Amino acid sequence: MTKPYSIFKRHTGIYYVQFRMSDGSRSTSKSTGCRTRVEAERKAMEWVVNGQIPARINSKQDSDAYSSVDKIKILNDLRTTDFSTEEIKSIIKILKERNYITSAVIHKSPEDRPIEDFLLNFWDFENSPYVKEKKLKNQSIHQSYCATMRSRVMIYWLPMLAGRSVGSITRKDVQEIFNNEDVLKLAPKTINSIVSSITVPLKWAFFNELTENNCFDGILKCGQKSKKRDILTLEQAAAVFRTPWENDSAKLANELAFYTGMRQGEIAGLQLQDIGIDRIYIRHSWSKYDGLKETKTNESREIKIPPKVRDALLMQASFNPYNEGQAGFVFFGLLPKQPTDPKNWLKYFRRALKESGHPDPEKICFHAWRHLWCSRVKDLIQDNRVIMTGSGHRTETMLNHYAEHVAVENALDKLEKVQEQLFLPIIEAADVEYSVCNE
Repeated sequence: MTKPYSIFKRHTGIYYVQFRMSDGSRSTSKSTGCRTRVEAERKAMEWVVNGQIPARINSKQDSDAYSSVDKIKILNDLRTTDFSTEEIKSIIKILKERNYITSAVIHKSPEDRPIEDFLLNFWDFENSPYVKEKKLKNQSIHQSYCATMRSRVMIYWLPMLAGRSVGSITRKDVQEIFNNEDVLKLAPKTINSIVSSITVPLKWAFFNELTENNCFDGILKCGQKSKKRDILTLEQAAAVFRTPWENDSAKLANELAFYTGMRQGEIAGLQLQDIGIDRIYIRHSWSKYDGLKETKTNESREIKIPPKVRDALLMQASFNPYNEGQAGFVFFGLLPKQPTDPKNWLKYFRRALKESGHPDPEKICFHAWRHLWCSRVKDLIQDNRVIMTGSGHRTETMLNHYAEHVAVENALDKLEKVQEQLFLPIIEAADVEYSVCNE
């Protein structure tokens, strides 16, 4: 290894030494006071190791030389000295405080875990420590949610971050997602979900000492303006149900959603034991990933139904071939203890829409029945507490979100009546004939 100094002997027989500076230059000559090269070498190394190189205080050049040699000693110490983990952390802390580095990861520390391994395990519903923690604290988290977030990690984050460690990820890495043109084309709600798929794990990692970097605070998410859903009018709904359907079970599921405002998963989770004399007991919801679970609000409710609907549901349940008794699903599927895939209801619903003359069936989703129910019921019932009893909304904010169609349509209806009263007589009296003028 190249020595950080050079030695030479003057005519007096004394050996002098010059030290290499960080900029490549050499210091002024220093007398070792030794007459043999071996002793001079030993003295020079003592000065380097102990940082005791003599310098003239009134000389700026010598002062700079001393400073540079002192840095050489520090670097040599870093190369040769064995440090404990705590000492390494102290060094990193100093460098971060002086803004020389943003982050640093100690080899084989918890922070050194590969980010791809951490993220995929974090959103693994069966093995995630985060999921276990949520369950221990009696907080709700569903397998479908974890599956969605895991998918977002695989599609958007792993291509960017694979090969990195957990402790090396910074806020800047997270913000980089907003420079992805493909991501920016997505809906604001989806973009925010993509961001959460990494900030939630990194926040958990921060508070569990798996990283020293705060990668979650200060991340501005997209403003969300919910896209208004297209819903049917009562006249369009009547036309749909007058149209012959290809599947009677799908028609019944749609009729039930129309009459009760039930969610798709709640209808799928309906069991024979939930059919009362004059009502339905809504106790569960069915999810592809979670199976039979509690309702969205974790609360049960009831909704009344007419005899015709009740009889149709009991008839549908009677066709269940699996002899599951009261626990059998009303809308049973191809396998025991599973309902049919609710996607089929939307498929046949849209076919009926097309047959009934609807201009754009693809814009209508199964959830539109719930919007229609909330909107039309709110036309006649002003007390939100009454409506929430049937809809299962926990807050008036969500109920108003579903019923916002009311304000516009009712306002237009009222305006139409006023226009007919004020302006139509004048137009009719003018007896004006309009024609297209081609210039």
